[in-house]
Amino acid sequence: MAVVQPVSVDEVVKVVKLAIDHGFKIVPVGSSTSLSGNATPKLENTVIVSLERMSSIIEVSDIDWYARVQPGIKVDELNLELMGYGLQWPVDPASSKSATVGGVISNGGGGMRGAKYGPASHWVLGLEAVIGTADIVRIGCRTVKCREGYNLVQLFIGSEGTLGVITEATLRLAPLPESFVGIMARFGNAESLVDAVIKVRRDRLWPMVTEFVDDKTAQLLNLEPRYYLWIGVDTYAGSEQGVLMKLSNAIVLNGGEIIGKALTWQDFSKLLEPRKMLYSAQLKAAFGDYGMDAFLLIEDIAVPMSKLPEAVRELQELSKKYGVKMMLGGHIGDGNLHPAIWARRSDKDEVERVMRFFLRTLVVSP
Repeated sequence: MAVVQPVSVDEVVKVVKLAIDHGFKIVPVGSSTSLSGNATPKLENTVIVSLERMSSIIEVSDIDWYARVQPGIKVDELNLELMGYGLQWPVDPASSKSATVGGVISNGGGGMRGAKYGPASHWVLGLEAVIGTADIVRIGCRTVKCREGYNLVQLFIGSEGTLGVITEATLRLAPLPESFVGIMARFGNAESLVDAVIKVRRDRLWPMVTEFVDDKTAQLLNLEPRYYLWIGVDTYAGSEQGVLMKLSNAIVLNGGEIIGKALTWQDFSKLLEPRKMLYSAQLKAAFGDYGMDAFLLIEDIAVPMSKLPEAVRELQELSKKYGVKMMLGGHIGDGNLHPAIWARRSDKDEVERVMRFFLRTLVVSP
């Protein structure tokens, strides 16, 4: 096994040609922060193509709202540069400090702002890639409407490097919000929490962030055992108090208790800290129980928001049925749930129950 770090598309072409000539396999990677295992090659005769050195911003258009970038640039580094134009690439995976744009595209990544902006597939206009024949292909456009025939860009997004090595991306951008308000609240059950979000939507507010954790997970995050909601809306200067009032009313009318309010994104980020700790809390719980013998699985399922309370109940019932430990949180705005289950790796019976649990989640997720 070897690692190469190309700095240009021409060098990627050379690597692919060598792979063809000598019969070795290629695994393209960014920062290797993916939790799905695709950045962990186990095949012999493999060359890892690390794209971290291809990290330049090639072009930014503050009129047409696009950016051309190399795949190795970090998401947060890109957005820091875009702030100078009053723009953003609004895809924000939890690993945005270290995740590369190419990696996010290859994994079809999303994030907390997905409630409004959706996943990466909504924010990629075009791609340049080197395919398995060592040919360079350029697909997509620089415009939102693209008359190109087959929508090959969407085929590449989420393909995890199996269709080619991405060497450049043309990204769709959005303006930075003028202002922002947000609330952290807690509820006695999942139904009331979802009803509060539905009330917000019926009030014609479009939340940018809607995150939650269940009662058991809350305890592991050093919160009281309740169902917690973080909801935030980007808005215009001067409208903050009116929007905050609508959010507050939706929460109180559905039996929620407001824990904190924020009038800026910076303050809301502080309220979000417990939710941001979800992954590390999952690791802490698993390794705290079983040490290095821990076996942790994190699922990624999606259901319509209206079915979310039912899905939460079903997952909790499955956890009891199979006798497995579970933490649950997710992005309620797009119906995305992240149940995390752990077991003792050396306990074959416990591992089998965990696998049966995950097979049943296929029924929960339509």
